[in-house]
Amino acid sequence: MRTPLLLLWLLLLAQPVFCQKKHTIAEYSDLRGSRPTELKGAALYASHAADIDHALLVLQSPVDHLYKRAGWWNAANIMEAMIDHSRLSGATDKRRCAVIFRANRHKMLGSFRNWAYDDSGWWAMAWLKAYDLFHVASYLTTAQKIFDYMLKNGWDDHCNGGMNWMRNHPYKNAVTNELFILLAARLASHQTDTARRAYYLGWSIKGYNWLAQSGMLNDDHLYNDGLDHCINNKGNTWTYNQGVILAAEKELFTLTGDKDYLESAHKTALACMRIVADKDSILTDKLGKDAGPDCPQFKGIFVRELAELNSVLKDQAITRFILHNADIAWQKAQNSDHLFDFKWQGPYRDWSGAATGAALDLMNAATRELQETH
Repeated sequence: MRTPLLLLWLLLLAQPVFCQKKHTIAEYSDLRGSRPTELKGAALYASHAADIDHALLVLQSPVDHLYKRAGWWNAANIMEAMIDHSRLSGATDKRRCAVIFRANRHKMLGSFRNWAYDDSGWWAMAWLKAYDLFHVASYLTTAQKIFDYMLKNGWDDHCNGGMNWMRNHPYKNAVTNELFILLAARLASHQTDTARRAYYLGWSIKGYNWLAQSGMLNDDHLYNDGLDHCINNKGNTWTYNQGVILAAEKELFTLTGDKDYLESAHKTALACMRIVADKDSILTDKLGKDAGPDCPQFKGIFVRELAELNSVLKDQAITRFILHNADIAWQKAQNSDHLFDFKWQGPYRDWSGAATGAALDLMNAATRELQETH
């Protein structure tokens, strides 16, 4: 009897070796177990992005195909992140874009326009990217219609020019004007007709010059929220206010060759990385306890456009900043379904579609940084 008992005792001691190990997020980029930790560099962040993209797919409504716990303008940014992921990964989400377009094109004022000009601008950005990837003519037409709508109804002579935030609302803020500048510049880059190209570029430069002299740019080279009585209101320097202008200045540099645009963008980028971040260099919109419905989207927009700018700058400090934020957010800000809290430094408490879309932007940005430097 001694030998069988000894054998049983040895088997019990060895059980931890023979039992299947339960893997953690740190060890597997996908809790479904399909991608191991041997992935490194761009492939690792791309696998993270794929997991988040799948999580967002699950959040889509069966009716309008937009996202749970995310508003109308948030959905435009989530779709843009989805398109970026598709482009970076080589996957195709042509059908997903087509379904969203068909389900929502007649809402509100039609053609993805509503009473908030910044909301309309976000959708124009998304459809321009969809056009670039999928070459569906109606997407480009939609972006052009949105620009015409913004210009006709939003631009006036109050404060010597500039876009208003909403219809019948005289408030002039940073993000709406930055979106107008960026949209005009990107539409200019899509024109084969010289006169049409000049038209859009002219409006982009006019919008930029107005914003530069408006007073919204503060002494730290960051943009406050807007103007009260045509004077800087000292409002929050939201991360997305800094992000959109980075993309606009990069586009204007590309179109004109004027390095002043690039230098200004670089200053704003570094200032945001330094000032609008916590002591551990994690990007943080400072708003107290309540994130609200909008703020969870902001940081994703900044890092998306920071990577866009860095495709020209090739600044290693920017690359390190993006990768550091991506690593911390992946470790601390998600649940087991790859749904994200808006605080990238954690601890994870609750998720939203908006925050998860921002996390996809972050992983896309990290992927892009490593794809374009290797």
